[in-house]
Amino acid sequence: MTGERPDICAACGECCRTRPGVEAPERFLADADPAAALSRALASRDWVLARHVGVAWSDGVPPPDAERWRVIRYPRPATTSERATGSVHTGAENAPCVFLEATGCRLPFAGRPRMCRELEPWANGDCRETWDLPHAARDWAPWQGLIDEALRQLPGSLAGEARVQRAAEE
Repeated sequence: MTGERPDICAACGECCRTRPGVEAPERFLADADPAAALSRALASRDWVLARHVGVAWSDGVPPPDAERWRVIRYPRPATTSERATGSVHTGAENAPCVFLEATGCRLPFAGRPRMCRELEPWANGDCRETWDLPHAARDWAPWQGLIDEALRQLPGSLAGEARVQRAAEE
């Protein structure tokens, strides 16, 4: 069973219109050159690097002090406004995911970000994420070097934009 419920999602679409889901590292790690795969995704401008501050508690155990305020970057689809402006917005962007079309997501279910695939839609709009931002941050934390390498591989002006964005985050 999948979480794909076009009948419920078409009536609401709140997630796709405001909060594109995060992708897991596995999508990029499956490539022969994971950094190049991530760099290609970012260069397409269909994807952005968002950030999460701190690693979440796990099974009631707090993260080490050094991890509590660590900035962790992770890829997710851009919103239409992010794609137009070239900057990443935090929080609810109030702009649709670049993959959202009038008939729904243009990506096949298996090709959607992990957070989208693992969303459990409910008819009352109170959907549940089984893999959420804290999970994404924990999964991406060990792969920040991969993200750095992907940013180094970006072509010309995109690499400059990424350096400016990274400096603003630090």
